[in-house]
Amino acid sequence: MIRAFWHRLFPPKPTIVAIHGFGVRRSVELIPLKNYFTARGYTVETPTLFDQTDLTDTDPALWIERAETVVAQAIGRGERVWLVGFSMGGVIASHLASIYPVERLVLLAPAFDYVSTRLVKLKAQEIVDDLLKRAKPNSEYPPLPETFNAVFRDVIARCSPDVAKVQCPVLLMHGTDDEVIPLRSSEGAYAKIPHDRKRLLILKGVQHRILDSFMSADVLQIMQDFFTRKLLS
Repeated sequence: MIRAFWHRLFPPKPTIVAIHGFGVRRSVELIPLKNYFTARGYTVETPTLFDQTDLTDTDPALWIERAETVVAQAIGRGERVWLVGFSMGGVIASHLASIYPVERLVLLAPAFDYVSTRLVKLKAQEIVDDLLKRAKPNSEYPPLPETFNAVFRDVIARCSPDVAKVQCPVLLMHGTDDEVIPLRSSEGAYAKIPHDRKRLLILKGVQHRILDSFMSADVLQIMQDFFTRKLLS
């Protein structure tokens, strides 16, 4: 009883579940987001969707399930959930938001529409190669196997239609200079969301890795404003 009364007076902060994209760094690419919100007292979960060192990890349903399990467990514990998805993770996040009662959804350069899986992989590896030049000499991220290309395409095909079923408020952010996922991907998703509690912010001069860009601090502040209803209340 005391705990319930305390929670009414001081409700616990929602859990943020952030889902990574089709990149060799996996959830590492979400560290800026995790650090930002953890420092503000939030619990941030970043499930790992796949293991590129396991050549048998090619079941698209399992990639989706690894994200879904974290969301389902948080909701099962009675927690409020805010959902974030980057690139491929944005498409998965929209699918999960269509079937679970998440409060808010953020899509960062979601991969509803993409040029090719080969380009996605090449750009991801280029970014890692650049990071390694500035990191420890023996630090590395294993490349994505060729067999993962088809899994990526299958995940997108399975999840993308469900953006048209999302009922919670949605914030999309996409860079004008995205070299991997065209801006039309977010524009198309925005048009399909079946309500007006949505906002698409187009970030001038920003490439695909939004959280590694010169606007990363602004993006995180915008996300916080969206979550706390200062934006799109």
